[in-house]
Amino acid sequence: MNHVEQLILEGKRVKLRTAERAARADAGVVVDYLRVTVKRAMLDRLDFIPEDCTDARATGLLAARLAEILGAQFGEMRERGRDYYDHTATVWNEHGREVGSVSGGGEHQRGTFCFTLKGEACTYGRDGWERDAYEFFSVLEAKVTRVDLCRDFYDGEKGGVDAAREGYRSGLFDYRSRRPSCECAGDWEHNQSRTWYVGKRDSGKLFRAYEKGHQFGDMNSHWWRAEVELRGHQRIIPLEALIRPASYFAGAYPFCADLLEGVPPVTVPTGHMQAEASVERCLRWIERTVAPAIVHISLQAGFDWLAAIAVEHAYRPVPGSIKGLTSAAIKTGVQRAIQRLSSAAVPASLAPSLSPA
Repeated sequence: MNHVEQLILEGKRVKLRTAERAARADAGVVVDYLRVTVKRAMLDRLDFIPEDCTDARATGLLAARLAEILGAQFGEMRERGRDYYDHTATVWNEHGREVGSVSGGGEHQRGTFCFTLKGEACTYGRDGWERDAYEFFSVLEAKVTRVDLCRDFYDGEKGGVDAAREGYRSGLFDYRSRRPSCECAGDWEHNQSRTWYVGKRDSGKLFRAYEKGHQFGDMNSHWWRAEVELRGHQRIIPLEALIRPASYFAGAYPFCADLLEGVPPVTVPTGHMQAEASVERCLRWIERTVAPAIVHISLQAGFDWLAAIAVEHAYRPVPGSIKGLTSAAIKTGVQRAIQRLSSAAVPASLAPSLSPA
């Protein structure tokens, strides 16, 4: 059997497995890659991690648990850790090929452990591994740093990569009236092994449509894949994406929502949007809790006392609700709150007092 024949055989095997999995999946959308991090302190919640456990031993025990979730097997403890971690333990499939890993230890990683599930681990994991992984990582309050969500179309449904390119030109990938960057790869002249990219990894969101069958050497195949890659850069990706991948896939771009009929989209907001929302929440709390007292005291005594309080308490630490926010996010959040408040009618009893002198 030559190399091309081996690729085609593997492609048919992958196609069969993905089709079986998609039939049970959330509107056909599946998780194809996952990386999460967990804080060292959270391991106290696991009964199989003993007290005073070393980072090296904890890494191995966590890898064994990950293998159990996937229905795979523990691989090996590597001599050197990855991604600046001190220790890495691998997870293998039945053929002894690495499909996942856990890394831990190292002063540069702020006391965290990193779990990585490759595409093969996701595709060939035992049925229901997503739910088990969700429950396991929820206990540990894990942070998703990357998740890939994909939808396969085996007979060229929905138009293939050409439809993705046309959707881009039609504005179905625009965000806030702005069009993201795009890039193509492969042989577009002869329609072979083509990939259409939208967005950049640096932004935390990337779309790609590619001819999956061609990837395995079957140049007559119409099988194509639409895939969304979400990264934790300026985003907080909910663990819920593990068990509701279709909604988060649909929420990535209008084009993705069009690929899935009847799926309510869920958008992962950027960190900047979340920061602005934090400021608005803080101002709403002020409005609900202390605004009445501030207003009525100020109407009688003027507003100078507020400036005096600001000077008196400027030394105090920044509250956790707005800590770490940029000045731009704070200003935008305040402006949005002011716009909301400015639309409210001024009571007649207060209008004379609030009018300019």
